[in-house]
Amino acid sequence: MQKSPAAPSRQRYRLNLEYAGTGYSGWQKQDDARTIQGTLLTIGAEIFADPTLDIQGHGRTDAGVHALNYTAHLDTISNAMSVAEIKDRFNELLPSSIVMLAVAPCGPRFHARHNCIGRSYLYQIALRKTAFHKKYVWWPKDTLDSAAMAQAAKLFVGMHDFASFAEKQELKKSTKVLVNGVFVYEDKDEEMLRLRVVGSHFLWKMVRRMAGVLVEVGKGKLTLAEVEAMLNGPSEIPFRCTAPPSGLFFEKAFYDQEEFDRFLEAAAVG
Repeated sequence: MQKSPAAPSRQRYRLNLEYAGTGYSGWQKQDDARTIQGTLLTIGAEIFADPTLDIQGHGRTDAGVHALNYTAHLDTISNAMSVAEIKDRFNELLPSSIVMLAVAPCGPRFHARHNCIGRSYLYQIALRKTAFHKKYVWWPKDTLDSAAMAQAAKLFVGMHDFASFAEKQELKKSTKVLVNGVFVYEDKDEEMLRLRVVGSHFLWKMVRRMAGVLVEVGKGKLTLAEVEAMLNGPSEIPFRCTAPPSGLFFEKAFYDQEEFDRFLEAAAVG
């Protein structure tokens, strides 16, 4: 009896990339929309001539949201290309809005989403109208009390039920999230406020709603007691306060506890 040919061996790579999310319907591939994952899959299949190629990210980002250092993994048939060649080939073919920062071989057990222990987001709030950064900030047009926002931000820290900050689709599963830190930084030179939100994972639009709620606190339109009530029972306020995607950047995914702890310590200092 003739033996069937052995299946080709496969290789997994860890990818780090940055992207400007304007014009994309988020990370996750969709049949009828332009997405980051879909773009990478199309180009990856061309580079490796492999219709079975797969790329998985550490999680979703919303439509219009950006990424500073997004982690994914790529599975393909083993090949003779070096990681430098793979990185260069991606950057030759990718649109200018997506950049491959790093490519590294990894073991088959590494999974960008399943192995991720923490995630960090940044949200940029302009304190004045800007001609150059409109796609990357939110300008609420009001004077903001950053000290009040920082005080309210502490209420989000810890394990809470963020059902009031979730989309209806996500209410079918657990809406409890461990938030490790929420930090407010004011850059007076750039006339910018930056929010850094660090946690185990995040619900769809959760960070944008946290940012929107904190801005309402900064305007003096929400109290600390009202914010606390959103974490203790149902509220429509976060939905109405959803901040635009333009100011939101995925910052970093963490796979090592010591690195995660050091990052949190540095974030607390500012």
